[in-house]
Amino acid sequence: MGNKRPAGVVRMGGFLSPARLRSAAGVSVLAFVAFMTLAASGTLGGSALGASTMVTIISGDVQVRHGATGSFVSATDGEVVAAGDTVRTTDGARAVLTYFEGSTVTIEPNSELTIETASANSDGSTVVVMQQNVGRTWHVVTKLITGGSKYEVKTPASTASVRGTAFQVDSDGERTVVTTTEGTVVDRVADPDRPGQTVDVPVPAGKTHEQKKNARPAPAADAPKPERTLTMTLDDQNSLVIDAQGRRNGIDKNGKRHLETPGAQLMWTKDGKLQVVLPNVSDGRVEALVRRGGGGDVDVLTTVEAQGAEPVEVATKVKADAGGPGRAIVELTRTSDGKTNVKPSSEKKPKI
Repeated sequence: MGNKRPAGVVRMGGFLSPARLRSAAGVSVLAFVAFMTLAASGTLGGSALGASTMVTIISGDVQVRHGATGSFVSATDGEVVAAGDTVRTTDGARAVLTYFEGSTVTIEPNSELTIETASANSDGSTVVVMQQNVGRTWHVVTKLITGGSKYEVKTPASTASVRGTAFQVDSDGERTVVTTTEGTVVDRVADPDRPGQTVDVPVPAGKTHEQKKNARPAPAADAPKPERTLTMTLDDQNSLVIDAQGRRNGIDKNGKRHLETPGAQLMWTKDGKLQVVLPNVSDGRVEALVRRGGGGDVDVLTTVEAQGAEPVEVATKVKADAGGPGRAIVELTRTSDGKTNVKPSSEKKPKI
């Protein structure tokens, strides 16, 4: 697979719809309610907490099948899924799964993901296991506290197992590519020379592992450098950056971290500014939503670095307060000679 990207990416406005905001806020609330209800009833453990796994629709026609024998139907924003359910995205569709323990999975277009297990056990351990036969998923995993906890993504070629990390899985049924952005993934591969035995291939941050089905375990290699990277540097810590596909990255007003764009990272400068880094960013609108408790101006610096070109920087200033976010919007376009234009936009959207 290497640098290949799945087809079907569509460009859409990056502002957050009211329905999506309600869903995002509801994930934490519903998960907490489910937890308290189960704890009070004494049924905490097993697969009971899987009911708090939520689907947030970013764009397009996202489909869900409840159970192995049901039919696929259009999912609704905020829908509950559980072990045995499958989420499928069509051309141009994207969704985010938020598990009961806080881990998130961004499901990219033309992908299919089945939840095999999603459980919280009485000893405090959590188990999340998925099957991905085709497509691309991006996983941001919470720290697994106990030794019995497990987070795995199974594909026809290998099984990615992690203990608190951020990574991407690409699969076409015959080959799997695991690329790690943060932490270390262990990619478990069946050994064709020793039936019933497996080989663990560590994939640390900055590395990628491409594995063919029924082939000898391959070594990890350096991950390819992004073709183009966008970095937004913001004065305000509680800021979200929305890419051209509507995926959120940053820290919301409640202090919750969001990383929905594959490969996205949050960093901080020495003087405490938040940096949101988005690799392989596409053309289109990128916007920052910023808040400031006492009100006032927030400086936003957008830097785009493309291979073989000088970095492009655009500085903007936006007013923000606790009541609603200020918006800093830039438009990215690629010229015929491969360079990137970054222009601030004065487009106004309703406050959210």
